[in-house]
Amino acid sequence: MDKSMLLTKRNRLFINLFAVGLLLHTLSSLFIHYQNPVSIPLFAILYCILLYILRRMNINNYVMQTLILGGMNGYILYLIIDTPYYIHILLFVYPLFIASLYHSIISSLILLPITALEVIYLFQKNYINFESTIEFGNLYVVLLFLILISLTAVVHSLFMRNTWHRMEEQQSTLERALDSREGYLHMFFENAKDGIAVFDLDARIIALNPAFELLYGWSREECIGNHIPLVPPENVAAANERIEKVLKGESFYSFETKDMKKNGTFFDAQLTLSPIYNKSGDIVAMSVITRDISYRKEAEKLIVQTEKLKLAGEIAAGVAHEIRNPMTVISGFIQMMNTDDQHPYQTYTKLIASELERINLIISEFLILAKPHVTKAKEFHIERIIQDVVLLFSPELNLRSILLKESWNAQNAIVIGEQNQIKQVIINIVKNAIEALTNEGSLEISTDLETDGFVSIHIRDNGAGMTPEVVNQIFEPFFTTKTTGTGLGMMISEKIIQEHAGKITINSQLNKGTTVSILLPYNKAEKSATSN
Repeated sequence: MDKSMLLTKRNRLFINLFAVGLLLHTLSSLFIHYQNPVSIPLFAILYCILLYILRRMNINNYVMQTLILGGMNGYILYLIIDTPYYIHILLFVYPLFIASLYHSIISSLILLPITALEVIYLFQKNYINFESTIEFGNLYVVLLFLILISLTAVVHSLFMRNTWHRMEEQQSTLERALDSREGYLHMFFENAKDGIAVFDLDARIIALNPAFELLYGWSREECIGNHIPLVPPENVAAANERIEKVLKGESFYSFETKDMKKNGTFFDAQLTLSPIYNKSGDIVAMSVITRDISYRKEAEKLIVQTEKLKLAGEIAAGVAHEIRNPMTVISGFIQMMNTDDQHPYQTYTKLIASELERINLIISEFLILAKPHVTKAKEFHIERIIQDVVLLFSPELNLRSILLKESWNAQNAIVIGEQNQIKQVIINIVKNAIEALTNEGSLEISTDLETDGFVSIHIRDNGAGMTPEVVNQIFEPFFTTKTTGTGLGMMISEKIIQEHAGKITINSQLNKGTTVSILLPYNKAEKSATSN
């Protein structure tokens, strides 16, 4: 307990005892007949009332302590002067006793000499009255009693002060330890890189850290006391089921799911959900720790994709060689058969020849997978390569009445790499876009310089589009939605872009079209030594 608060409580107690003493003295004077009449001065009653008023005014506790002790001592002095019985001198013990209960050595040491001077004064003034009623032995006992009580009060005050100081030091140490612990916990909560939030039993947020705000995009003011949509609509039922299990005491550690930001975008999240108990063992809240694992998921996906590419390359290296040798023989004999117009099975041999060409195309794409990284890197203008592709497809675009929109904003962008490979990627993407368009559709090709040292290439069409499931599998080997496709074109395109330290992404909506974006690192033309 605070020392000031304790002193306030003691002042209140001793004022009440002072008032009770006055009341008892008043009542005793009505029923007990003293040899000399005892009067109750009006100033004592008024003084007690004044103490009550000052206490209500929250006067300084030490001033109040002095007024209480001074009032008690003064009233006893008046009582002895008014009715000079030597036995009344023993009443001086009471203020000394009260001073010792204050645990104040200063009050005891000040009050002790004042009391001694008052006793000496009273004996000198009333010696004649005392002489007829007191014996030397009684006087000795009275004085000895006063001395012992005074010393006891002083020693008790000194002892209690030291005890109080030790208690204060211990309390201060405990408070510092508690403050440090709470401070460390607060710093951990505020500076944690993972999002942390505390929910009440109704799933309303009651506390959150800055990382949680940054991760989900909701501000503290928006979250506190409210239900916030943090999961995709299709996952709400599963999330509510987890909450019910947590409220029953179950915990979830490193649970992987999809969560939703304020802007409606989803991200891969790793959650730890735990109940929070009070001292009685009752669940009073829930804690949620969220870690964004989108980068880890992307890395895992990249590793899997790399392994697939590696496997496909190993297969290609072996299969292409083994298949092409017998295919050369078969193709030669088929061509010989096709030159004979009288051959009865010419329809079938022409079909076989077309399928052999298809097999040869698959083997050629296999060989691209088997090739090592770019070895003949040269500088080239990326926009010139794209414009060459546009020129290549212009007749088909005109024939199908497809509207072409061009936006060239990267005229000085020079890419270092194998331009034929990049050209092949652009051809694959533009070809796919044209095949997705109906007559009188639109195709938009644009380039831009990004602020992070990349040039972006965007190829947009307003064709049939793709479902999210198809987009997620578009770079898988042998995955295709075409009846004549090999399922290797986009996989090879991704491999080529990655070998050029770039990135390729696809954004598509069913019946709304598709956008393929390519990012490649570039140099400015004026800084280039040579350009092609």
